[in-house]
Amino acid sequence: MPPTLLTSTRSRLIAVVSLVLVLAFLGTNLISLEISRQIMRENLLETELPLTGDNIYSEIQIDLVRPIFVSSLMANDSFLHDWIREGELHPKPMIRYLDTIRKRYDTFTAFFVSEATRRYYHFSGVPQVVSPDDPEDIWYFRAREMDAPYEINIDPNQAQDNKITIFINYRVMDDQGHFLGVTGVGLELDAVARIVERYRQLFDRTVYFVNADGLVTVHPDQSQVYRQTLGEIDGLEAIASDILGKDRGAFQVERGDQTILMTTRYIPELDWWLVVEATESDVMGNYQAGFLSNLLIGLCAIVITLIAVSLAINRYQRRLEQMATTDSLTGLANRQLFDDHMTRAIGRARRSGRPISLIMLDIDRFKSINDRHGHLAGDRVLSRIAKLALSTVRRSDIAARWGGEEFVILMENCPKAEAARVAEKLRAAIETLPVAETLGKTDADTPFPDEVLTASFGVSSRIPSRSADIEDDAHVTEALLADADAALYRAKSEGRNRVGG
Repeated sequence: MPPTLLTSTRSRLIAVVSLVLVLAFLGTNLISLEISRQIMRENLLETELPLTGDNIYSEIQIDLVRPIFVSSLMANDSFLHDWIREGELHPKPMIRYLDTIRKRYDTFTAFFVSEATRRYYHFSGVPQVVSPDDPEDIWYFRAREMDAPYEINIDPNQAQDNKITIFINYRVMDDQGHFLGVTGVGLELDAVARIVERYRQLFDRTVYFVNADGLVTVHPDQSQVYRQTLGEIDGLEAIASDILGKDRGAFQVERGDQTILMTTRYIPELDWWLVVEATESDVMGNYQAGFLSNLLIGLCAIVITLIAVSLAINRYQRRLEQMATTDSLTGLANRQLFDDHMTRAIGRARRSGRPISLIMLDIDRFKSINDRHGHLAGDRVLSRIAKLALSTVRRSDIAARWGGEEFVILMENCPKAEAARVAEKLRAAIETLPVAETLGKTDADTPFPDEVLTASFGVSSRIPSRSADIEDDAHVTEALLADADAALYRAKSEGRNRVGG
């Protein structure tokens, strides 16, 4: 196979291997990324976001346990019962009592509404009167009729600048089960907002609450609180009713160019819905970073693999080229490589107008060497003469094994006389070779001590025509070989061990 064809085959092989490796690696990583994305979505919707909601709900319940307990203590406090029985003659002791409760238990407010007088006692001062005709007092009359011992109510606190407050409304009953009024404490809604903010910072989640009407009640963006409804939030227009119609829900919506994953749950204590959102791109950041890291590592591995493959292919290519173009015994060029060099040499000679010379040599009586000393000794002779030929000719000359014991030497830009001089030099060097050493024997082992190695030479030369139409490459090659062969035949006929030209 010509070297150019081997190079082309190698290039195609490396290109195919590179393409297969890159496509396989990219395909595997893209599939892995998509699978990771799907797993991440499922994990968020089924585990992480619901767990965040459950944790927030648990914290809200924990935050409500203490004020419920305080309200229960107040509803059963003997001071309160005694003060009611005495006819509520002096408001100040009740006001001081409520202020003490507020400070001791660190609540936002403390209150008592008397069923007998309908007065609303507050820690801050002058009592007010509740009325069934005032919509803002409906909470009291609802608590008055309820069966449960208490309720949690979220309303503006009229006594404190209408600030939204979580009230614990606890029914006060005497020993005979008669209704005496409602007492309790209030928590700032900011307590819930602080829980929301903590989870936002801790888990990078957007958490907010909406009431039964879909109105946003707690949100990291204060501009939305009590100003925006669930159906007005981008991406939630079509599912707002679904959210408010379920105790729990999981949704995936598009908001601009972002995919939003969200879960919802109903908080019965507040009659609100808790909404927990996560942006897919934010969550996927770690996966994408891992993907890019894997991609970089993989590309480095591919480059290293390709370098290793290329080195291996180059090594095997050199071996193949050597096997295809050199004689295994002598290391000289074989006929195929010689023909390639001859064709190129003729082309250069056509352009330059300079001569090409050819030396053909044949080892004299080589058959008798094999017969007397064996074929292994004959191989040593061939190898030794090949090395001698390489050391005698120019670096630009091509020496090749032509047949069994025949060699040819191609010499560019070399007139016939110069080629004959080189042939004579090589002939003389062969004649002086130590026979025993060349045969791989000692002098004592050599049965023919007077034996001398010789070779006969034929020299030819030619300046190819500038036009291949007049004289093509094959004709020039045949002429050079024929002339050299004829000269070699004459040297043999004239007694061997000489240069014919």
